[in-house]
Amino acid sequence: ACLAPFTFASHDYDDFHLLMPLFVCRRWEGQVTALEHEELAWVRPNRMSGYAMPPADAPLVAMLCDLL
Repeated sequence: ACLAPFTFASHDYDDFHLLMPLFVCRRWEGQVTALEHEELAWVRPNRMSGYAMPPADAPLVAMLCDLL
């Protein structure tokens, strides 16, 4: 896979602080498997804001739209 660091999310939840790195992968082989959530979807960047996501993920949408 072609993997590169992109940015990170920092979010205070009630009982912990999340610091989550975000990577960009432009090439891969095999199947994507959900480990934390039940569903995955491939969507165009301009449609990502229409999907439910954790509060820590929401600020990343604009950055991903600019990149992609």
